[in-house]
Amino acid sequence: MSWANNGPAGPPQGQPYGPPQTPPPQGPHQPHQPRWAWWVIGIVIPVVGILITILVSRPGASDDKSAEETTTPAQSSASTGSTDRADQEQQPTPTKSASAAKPLYGPVEVADDITDAGFYLELDTSKPVVVSSKGADVIFSASIGDPGLTVPGSASNLAPWPDPEAVPTAAECLQSVERNGSYSAYVKAGDGFCLRTSEGRVAYLDVISAPDRGTGKLKVTVWETPDV
Repeated sequence: MSWANNGPAGPPQGQPYGPPQTPPPQGPHQPHQPRWAWWVIGIVIPVVGILITILVSRPGASDDKSAEETTTPAQSSASTGSTDRADQEQQPTPTKSASAAKPLYGPVEVADDITDAGFYLELDTSKPVVVSSKGADVIFSASIGDPGLTVPGSASNLAPWPDPEAVPTAAECLQSVERNGSYSAYVKAGDGFCLRTSEGRVAYLDVISAPDRGTGKLKVTVWETPDV
């Protein structure tokens, strides 16, 4: 028998010498995402985008905004109306001065002969009255050749009004008498004079005509004494 047949048996063919090899440990199993999940994600994202676009652009959104814009001015208008009513309630009531601005009478025209002694005019009545001499507030005469106005008793109750084109108020006329009052003045057509009567009323005399002889004419307005 040969050595090849009787000798010790060698390792199996194809295996290396040495102890048997242990296979290396494998890590935890990694599950694979199913392919259908990626299909679902790809469909859901576009659908959500479309829904958002529809909700933003729907007609109701613009209608709501328009409704808000129309409501705001209405509230502002109501607020303004309340302010206007409050302003009206806070307006001051007419005072005695305001009521005194209405003339007692006039303008009323008075005409008479002013030759020589002229005529005497009483103004503390319901209308201008030509009297003899007693109780007159002013005399319109041309006794010395030039027509003029004179206050009986030489009281400084007569004052020229600087702008006959603008009729004065009662308060303005009274202030003019208090500042520039005298008892007489020469006059001509177109002149204006303020007068304080013997009973304290205020008159404005607008000279219509003032000849050297003949008929002189005045336009008269009388107020109650104003508070100034």
